[in-house]
Amino acid sequence: MIVMPTKPPHPPRISRLALLVAMASLAHAASAQTDDAAPFYAGGSLGVSHVSNVYRQTDTPNSDSVISAGLLAGIDQRFGRQHLKLDTSLQNNRYRTNSALNYRAYSIAAALNWQTAGNLSGVLSAKSEQTLADFNIGNGINPIFKKNIEKKDEYKAVARLGLATRYLLEGAWVYRRKNFTAEEYNRFIYNQHATSLGAYLTPAGNLRLGLVLRRTDGSNPRYPAGFAINPDTAEIVAVTKSNKYVRNDFDFTTRWSVGGHSTLNTRVSRSNTKNSLNELVSDFSGTTGAIGWTWVPSAKLRFELQHSRDTGLESAIRSSDLNRIYTIWDFGADYALTSKIGLHAHLSNNKARRTSSTDIVIRSSLDDTKSYSLGLRWAFYRGFSFGCQYDHVSRDSSIPQYVYSAGSYGCTGQALVY
Repeated sequence: MIVMPTKPPHPPRISRLALLVAMASLAHAASAQTDDAAPFYAGGSLGVSHVSNVYRQTDTPNSDSVISAGLLAGIDQRFGRQHLKLDTSLQNNRYRTNSALNYRAYSIAAALNWQTAGNLSGVLSAKSEQTLADFNIGNGINPIFKKNIEKKDEYKAVARLGLATRYLLEGAWVYRRKNFTAEEYNRFIYNQHATSLGAYLTPAGNLRLGLVLRRTDGSNPRYPAGFAINPDTAEIVAVTKSNKYVRNDFDFTTRWSVGGHSTLNTRVSRSNTKNSLNELVSDFSGTTGAIGWTWVPSAKLRFELQHSRDTGLESAIRSSDLNRIYTIWDFGADYALTSKIGLHAHLSNNKARRTSSTDIVIRSSLDDTKSYSLGLRWAFYRGFSFGCQYDHVSRDSSIPQYVYSAGSYGCTGQALVY
């Protein structure tokens, strides 16, 4: 969970003012985006939060307060069979004490759902995000104490062809890239593109079976390969090389709707990954998979449970972390207390195991990260809402400097016109 930051010149006075403004005038973007009568929306947001351990340190936790002010805008428009959605946000985040960490974040997401007069349909989508990266990301990196901006982009195209009423063919292409401004995070910079072709059968109205072939090609342009001495400065510097990888997957998927209130999704895959730097990054061959269960017992209550076992390429989208196996449990619950007040709870457990062929560059390790959050949202007027949330995350690791515990709490509101 990303926590926003702050650094006002008169912290107590401005924090109180921000909280009052948030309570008086802020709103919930989702209400506008799901209103079919509203082709667009625009507005602002303001949030105040407190973080107990900004740098995710082991022995000397540090706290700070954050103010986040943002602008929001979007489009939700239908053109015959076509449906265009665009959501954008721009935020200015300021820390009260650690002013060097002040940063601007943005998020842009666009999608065009298209359909022909026949049985051909699909989606064209693009996403771009900028935010502040985790200071203690682990995975072979010592904690850092400076601003590190993380940028992510994704472009995707999906085409589906319906055959009769029980058969469906689907082809997809996706391109992803990630970048960081801190040199210490060079190993996590990547770009990749993946293609897939799937065939789906619906033998019964509540059951769908699928067979999918996937191929992913990517590279880590600056993967750590060792150390050397700079002849000009006599300093020890990191030596990087380009790692190119190829992953092939054969998926068997199912989707089973039970009784109209419960849906079970599964994926079992035979996966194989090859790396050009196989002396540094372990190749992988084995069975991966995921299972997800959604249960909606009533109009007010919803539960979601997810479990997956996969490499970092697929489950964490770090892409450079190919020699790490992730086992993830994720649980979420939503409850509509009234028509205007909603409660949300989330629990997750992420266990990661890395096997490294050399401990000189990256050590083998075991990590166990647990997190939970509790939130409340009050949509007190059309286009206006206010919400508060508490988050906690802790990591246990075989590498001492990766161990930490941190919590945050805060309130955010939004005000929209549409």
